[in-house]
Order: sequence, then C-alpha cells, then structure tokens
Amino acid sequence: MHLWSLPGPAHYLEQAMAALRDGCNVLMPVPSHGMSGLWRALEQKCHADGWDCQSIPDTGDAPVDQIFFALGLEDAGSIRRTVSSLMQRMQPGQVVLIHGVGQSSWRVWKAFMSEYESASRNVGTVERPLVILMTDGIALKEMPERGAALRVLECDNVIGEIDTLLYATTLLRAERKADYKLKLVARIICRLALWDLNLARFLTEQRPETLLDPAKVLNNALHTFGMPAGLTRTWESGGVQRFDDEACVHPFIVVNEGDPNRELAMRLWAAQAAEILPVLELQRRQIVRRMRGLVSMPIQVDGQTYDDLDDLEIGPLSHVAHVHSLGSIGVKATKLKRLRNSLAHLEALGATDVFDADLFAVSQTV
Repeated sequence: MHLWSLPGPAHYLEQAMAALRDGCNVLMPVPSHGMSGLWRALEQKCHADGWDCQSIPDTGDAPVDQIFFALGLEDAGSIRRTVSSLMQRMQPGQVVLIHGVGQSSWRVWKAFMSEYESASRNVGTVERPLVILMTDGIALKEMPERGAALRVLECDNVIGEIDTLLYATTLLRAERKADYKLKLVARIICRLALWDLNLARFLTEQRPETLLDPAKVLNNALHTFGMPAGLTRTWESGGVQRFDDEACVHPFIVVNEGDPNRELAMRLWAAQAAEILPVLELQRRQIVRRMRGLVSMPIQVDGQTYDDLDDLEIGPLSHVAHVHSLGSIGVKATKLKRLRNSLAHLEALGATDVFDADLFAVSQTV
C-alpha cells in the first residue's frame, strides 16, 4: 500500500488541489524526514486532476530565473526578469511545483512567494498561473500568514492511527489469517511506529512476542535503519509530529534517549488497553449469564445491595463467584479481575495473557 493512498495523506493532497481550484498558490512546509515521495505524489495528483503541472527542484538560483529556465520561457530580451514578466509568459491555469527548498534558499523563495501572491490578486482566479512551493526542514514559525491568493498547508497531523493501522493490517494479512492476534499486533505496531511507515513495515516482520519489549525491538530497528541525520525533538527535523492531534516524539529519539519517561511502555499499554478492555467487558457479561440462576438476588457486596448481577464490576463479581463456590466461573472471574487491574494500573500484559486465544474467543460469539 502506497503512503499517499492512505486516507490521511490522500486528504492532504486533496487540500492542495482544493486550494488550486480556489485560485490559490500553495506553500507546503514539510519536515526533513518521514514524508518521502510527497512531491511526486503531488505532481501525479495534479496531472490526474487535469492540471498542467511542471515540477522543478530548487537549484539555489534566483527563483524567477529558475522558473524561466525550467519552463523554457522567452524573456524577449528583457534586462531584468520579474515576477510580473514571469506571470505574463506562463500559461493561464499552469501550475509550477517547486520542491526541495531548504534553509539556504528559503529567504529568497519566501520573498518570491510574497511578491507572487500579491501579483496573483490582479489576475482572475481561473486565468492565473499558480505556484506550489514545498520547503524541506524549515520551521513552521518561519512561514508567512495565508493570503487572499496563498494557502499554507503544513505537513503535520497528516498520518494518523487509522492510516498506520490500515497499512500494518494490510501487510499482516498478506502473511497470516485475520484474527484477534492480527488486530492486536496491528494496534501495537501502530502505537510504536506512529507515523513512520518504514518502521511499521519492519515491525510487521517481527515475531509478535518481540513487540512486547518495545525498547529491544525498536533498538533493533534503529540498528537496522540507522539514526536519520539531524533527527531531533523538532517538527522541522521530523522528530515531532501531531498524531491524531497529539504531539508525539519519533520512537527512535525516545529509544535513543533511553526512554526516561517510559513513553514506550505507555504506548504499548495504550495499544493493549484499546483491544483488551472491550473484550474483558464481553467476558464479564458472559460470566453474568452463567451465574444467573446460581446466585439468589438481591445480593449484598461490600455493604451495597444489588438487584441484578449485571450491575457488578468484575472485581465484586469475582468475589460473589468465590463465595458461592462456583468453581470454573470463579477461576475465570479471578483471571479477568487480574487482567483488568493490571490495565487499570497502566501495566502492560505479558505474552501469555495478551495472546490468550480463550480470552478473545468471546468477542466472536457475544
């Protein structure tokens, strides 16, 4: 599955297309790492939507000169090329996609975009030629405000849980049947890899049990890929991204720092809790059905009277099962109570519990 075909990334591309349709130039700040292939995907999207799009890698020369040269425009012997003369020679509705603009040339491109946006206002929205500018590793605080003919689309919060889950699940289903284990493994991979789909692919190739030791498996991944040059706790480097609106740090940074705040353990716990807590509730309801007719109601537990067993949480339910010597029901209730208490205390479960087929079997029958 291609990165830019996933729901979040595809929506980001569509936002750029919507801006073009509104007659806006587009400025797209992109972090140095983590969003590979964006300019190619954007160029393909432009062509698919019927735009006459020409991509131009930044060479470091003057912006106007670069575009004149790349498009093969005649300057009619002009002594000085200007934004105005550039717009006059470009075709109506033409799109120029500039990519790879780094820190060394950002200042001149920023000035160019300001002047070009201003000049665009004097041309009708349908007739005006448009510019898409993609920066590489430029901080968001350096971006200009959006204008009447300029849309700023920062590449942040683009990949979310649904994207990584879909990506990981697609890869896993090619190797194994779709069952409870696949869903749980995909969820764990999602929480460990976050927006890094190369890392997600690596994790799909590991044994499920190894994912329960995040520090070790991520250290192995770091050894395999190497630390990306310049990756720090900044958005522009690719080390920090919003993931479903939550600011998250790239797992390689966390593991490289020794994970002093136990972030990886919490990510593992979150993945397990998302899949296992609903199953524990289904199991509790199954136990309630088995206990009906075996326990007289109403019943008192810890000084409180209950008229229906379904009103009891798994802890009190376990107590009632043992008081009434319900054998296997009590054993199962005790196990569920233990699992629930571990997750309630933010403790991740071990392989024996988390991959217990009997635990998940109820979700297929209830």
